[in-house]
Formats: sequence, C-alpha cells, structure tokens
Amino acid sequence: MQNNKRLRITVILYLLVICVLARLIFAFPNPSYLNVLNINDFYVTSCVVLIVFTLLIFFFVKGSAGKRLWITILSSVIIFAISITYFYSNLPQYTYEQAAEKVADAEQHEGKSVQIQIPIHRVDKLGEGESTLFQMTDNTYYIYLKVDEKPLVFKFNPLDGKYEEVTGQRILEEYKVQ
Repeated sequence: MQNNKRLRITVILYLLVICVLARLIFAFPNPSYLNVLNINDFYVTSCVVLIVFTLLIFFFVKGSAGKRLWITILSSVIIFAISITYFYSNLPQYTYEQAAEKVADAEQHEGKSVQIQIPIHRVDKLGEGESTLFQMTDNTYYIYLKVDEKPLVFKFNPLDGKYEEVTGQRILEEYKVQ
C-alpha cells in the first residue's frame, strides 16, 4: 500500500514537472513573433491528452506499479514529442522583421527609395484575424514603409508571406527607422 501511494505522488510530481517544462518549450519562440502564437491551443491539448492517457493507464493497465510508471513516462514523452514537433514544424514563416524586409525588398526591386519604419508600440504592428483552433496565429502584421517619401502600409500574413497594401487612415506617429 505504501508503494502505491508513493507511486501516485511520483506520477503527480512527474506530470507537474513535464507540464511546466512543456509550457516553457511552447513559449520559447513566441517573443520572436511578437507573442502572437496560439501556444495555449497546443499546450492545453497536450496536457489534457496526457492526463487522459495517465488515467487510462492507472485504471486499465494491469501489472506492477513500476510498469505503470514507465508506461506513463513513455506515453508522456511520445505525446509531447508529437505535439512539440508539430508546433515547431508549423511556426509562421516570417517574424515581424523578416516580413518588413520582404515587403521592403519587393518595393526596392521596383526601383523605389524605401525606408522601413518600425513602430515603437506593439499594438501598431498587429492586426487581428479570425480566431481558429490549432492555427499558429490569428494575427497579421502591419508593415510601415516610406516609399519615395510617401507613407505606405501593408498587411502581412506571417503564415504564408502574402501581403497587400492597406488603404485608409492607418498613420504611424512613433517609430524607429531601420
């Protein structure tokens, strides 16, 4: 009975450590993308699947406590490896800086004088998109350029690299020149 109680405590501590570690692994690339990645979709789903698998193992797998512990560890490694691999292999193609360079390069190839204007405030850099489950981001980037002394704004999708010029009153007041 003492071994069974010790096993439960060990498994609970192991799951807590794995979940905290996984949170850090999912959060690691987020600052490069202006913190717009939908990490919670992947993190919460992985943790829920892990908890369900752990409960199934402890209720339905016959055998010693050590065997169930090793099956739990193996299943958690497999679950998080699959989830983290999927997450990292589907990160957006472009960070904000890469997106600004791509749009500026396209304008320069047309023989125009181009200056990139990087907004100081994060809110000026982002546009909201439609919320979807298991898509890396729902946001778009706003890229600000001064092309031949005329201010232009582009809406850029970081997932596929497509962009379009935005018409209207999107004026940037505070920015750094790149």
